[in-house]
Amino acid sequence: MSDKYEFVNLSYLQSIAGDDESIINELITIFLDQIPEFTDGLDQSFKEGDWRNVAAIAHKAKSSVLSMGMEELGNVDLKNLELIAKEIFVQEVKKKSAPTEKEIKEAEKLEKNLKGYDEERQKWVNENTKPEKVAELIERFNTTIRKAEKELKTEIKE
Repeated sequence: MSDKYEFVNLSYLQSIAGDDESIINELITIFLDQIPEFTDGLDQSFKEGDWRNVAAIAHKAKSSVLSMGMEELGNVDLKNLELIAKEIFVQEVKKKSAPTEKEIKEAEKLEKNLKGYDEERQKWVNENTKPEKVAELIERFNTTIRKAEKELKTEIKE
């Protein structure tokens, strides 16, 4: 079951479910039910320029896609999306003439978190902190998740 797909790898699910097909099917169904929340949420938050929410959805989606064996989508694309969205939020707060105390504190917390990454990662984030890169990562996520969704739907039918 785990090596027959291009986008998903169910070996993690198999390891936690002990090859119990009903549990695997239930976990896949839960994941499939989350897909619209992720895709619609990312699209809407991007359109609204709600960078905090883009980052939050990317973070939540990351753990879900990793459970379906989509390592690159989770550990690379969604992680990058999360970091870039956080950096855009920080930059926007710094540009505001009168940010709220809450925004200032959140931006300081996020900036401290971002500085915790190695120099190479920080450099990459700084070079790619632009809405166009966010749009590209969201599009890649949406495309990949739709293909994975098709694979997972065939798994439930078996």
